Amino acid sequence: ESILAFQSQGGTDWPSQQDYLDAFRNLLIDATNIRLRADVPVGAYLSGGIDSSIISAIVRNFCNSHLDTFSIAFSDAEFDESEYQRRMAAFLGTEHHVVHATHTEIGEAFPDVMWHVETPIMRTSPAPLFLLSKLVHEHGYKVVLTGEGADEILAGYNIFKEAKVRRFWARFPDSSLRPRLLERLYPYITDLHKGGSAYLSAFFRKGLEEVNGNTYSHTIRWGNNQRSARFFSDDIQRVIEQQETSDEQVIDFPPGFSDWDPLSRAQYLELTIFMSQYLLSSQGDRVAMAHSVEGRFPFLDHRVIEFCNHLPPEQKMFGLSEKRLLKKLARDWLPDEIWRRPKRPYRAPIHRSFFHEQTPEYVEELLSPQRLKDAGLFEAQRVRSMVNKVKASHRLSETDDMALAGILSTQLVHDMFISNLRSVPPLSENEEVKVCIQEKVR
Repeated sequence: ESILAFQSQGGTDWPSQQDYLDAFRNLLIDATNIRLRADVPVGAYLSGGIDSSIISAIVRNFCNSHLDTFSIAFSDAEFDESEYQRRMAAFLGTEHHVVHATHTEIGEAFPDVMWHVETPIMRTSPAPLFLLSKLVHEHGYKVVLTGEGADEILAGYNIFKEAKVRRFWARFPDSSLRPRLLERLYPYITDLHKGGSAYLSAFFRKGLEEVNGNTYSHTIRWGNNQRSARFFSDDIQRVIEQQETSDEQVIDFPPGFSDWDPLSRAQYLELTIFMSQYLLSSQGDRVAMAHSVEGRFPFLDHRVIEFCNHLPPEQKMFGLSEKRLLKKLARDWLPDEIWRRPKRPYRAPIHRSFFHEQTPEYVEELLSPQRLKDAGLFEAQRVRSMVNKVKASHRLSETDDMALAGILSTQLVHDMFISNLRSVPPLSENEEVKVCIQEKVR
């Protein structure tokens, strides 16, 4: 049976809350301890949230190990968690290091990030992690532990809460109060739009009553991504329309998927689509290994995944409170101010990283009408309208922000790998490398 198989509803006598907690604690400690095995020192990423903090706490409390921790600080308060990172590092007594990811540095690093990522992306989040792995490398570390995977296996993301609220709302679709719960999840959406609550209600109403669909939890996110397609050129849009298929046709659902509880179905989609194809690749290994840094993930130990996949849904999300079991564990290991604080998703600025006092030259060039026309992927006038909007107001909706990252990253991929394919970087001139190659040839 696959480790991604979730327990079907009903028919199981579950143990006590303490049994869950004890089993989870022992598994996570062992999973962390195993990932400390190395011929070189092992550091840890510390975001200031509960996931990475627990991993660092396990290293310090149970593995009797000195620990260097590494964090990202942002110049924008809406993204920055450096104060909590400092408090957690002080609490654990780690040697703490911080990279300051400014708008300028994110924008300047983005082409190098795309060289390593090799595929269009709709976020700038990999760029600060690229800068962070560089910092790790500069301090002589080659291996780091991270908290990746906890949100997927323990229902930490807002998308899981969003789906639960929409199911609750679907029972009484005319209710004006139930959709207001979504404002707690996405306050920045109402801040960006004049319509406020009315806009948010209309935005999340799409497909509201299709609660039995296998992809119900991700309907809004995928629809949001599809809205960015309006920037494609007419030729590309025609190709997309000819090949358009439903989500149900594209995804290979495991046997019995429709019998799983709604949360398990949502988690499976998140694990197999977003985590594996983006978080562990574009935002994970690719930007870490760009500086020869290996990321290790205790939460993705196969035993931890299997354990969490067979938990009752309420042990993961209780009401609209995420990661219930992990928070209970955190009470013993973390300060209250860390485990009690509201979750903040890891995000990075997009339009402000490309359009500020010194807009990078490559941005203006790749988004120019001529370069857009040459590539033939996007409709130049639509893109220029968005660019002019950014320059005039310095504001973009969440959808347009993601579209901007998608357009620019696609233009970079086209420029690097199609129209101006770079040559492969030369091998190191290190004499040991030369000798090794010569010996292999002989």
